[in-house]
Amino acid sequence: MIPKGRYIAELGEGDKVKAVFMVAERRLLTARNGKPYAKLVLRDRTGEVNGFIWEGAADQMAGIEPGDVVGVRGNAESYENRMQVRIEKIVRLSETEVDMADIIPTTKANREDLLTCLDRLLETIKDPSIKRLIEAVLAREGVKDAFCKAPAAKGVHHNYIGGLLEHTVNVLKAVDVLYPIFMNYGLNRDFLIAGAFLHDLGKIYEYSYAKMIDITAPGRLLGHVYLSSQIVDEEISRMPGFPEELRLQLIHIILSHHGELEYGSPKVPMTREAMFLHMVDDLDAKLAGFASIIDATPENELFSAFSGIYNRYLYTKVYEAGAEEE
Repeated sequence: MIPKGRYIAELGEGDKVKAVFMVAERRLLTARNGKPYAKLVLRDRTGEVNGFIWEGAADQMAGIEPGDVVGVRGNAESYENRMQVRIEKIVRLSETEVDMADIIPTTKANREDLLTCLDRLLETIKDPSIKRLIEAVLAREGVKDAFCKAPAAKGVHHNYIGGLLEHTVNVLKAVDVLYPIFMNYGLNRDFLIAGAFLHDLGKIYEYSYAKMIDITAPGRLLGHVYLSSQIVDEEISRMPGFPEELRLQLIHIILSHHGELEYGSPKVPMTREAMFLHMVDDLDAKLAGFASIIDATPENELFSAFSGIYNRYLYTKVYEAGAEEE
């Protein structure tokens, strides 16, 4: 078994790199001087880093494709507040030669604990029709297993194995804590708990993640918002006597959870529960996105590189009481 070597999260300015990664992206490009070079995105379970091959790029990249496991030798360097690797040598490896658990990004949380929390919060639903619906969804072949493994995104937030479960539990916990504060606005707690669980369920079909996270054909053509609502509608159609008003409002929560049309939401939130769910979902996604950018910024940098996603630099310093007096 070939040792993993340095993890991406451990790389610092000037470090010698001799490690195993997965190729997430690869491109052969041409520099201004007409010389070919290669740009790669390398990945392991701790994150991603850009890699560049300046010498013999075409020859070294021959036969290397996204999803391949590679051995890399080179040097870590910082450019515009981001760590990158200047690659001297890259070779394709067999998956049988490495421990894939070191390569595939996975939630740091304990998935058994997350699942226990999920089950506990779903059990608090009192409405018998909603309870039957949740049970039917979880009974679908492969759903629970896929729900525990799927990522919540390809990039930006919770983009790792177990990310969907982690994000969903975060939203459920937020609902559980915030509901007593806002219940005087006439919110239906069962709607919120069900919506928190169901809103991203379609991501189990939107992403493939056996080796690297990618978007499936249904994911590109339909998207998880539609896929989530389809799952719910299919199960409701098998339940005689399911209240139509309940169906309408639950599906609306799913269809509107992105909040704005320009963010891929077929509908804007038009109920109190839909607005509440959108805000909580967006909060967890944005905080996770901020955290991933700040964590990837070198420790000596006060600001991250400019984020095109959030259209800003992120301040990385954490205030510690008494630290300045020492």
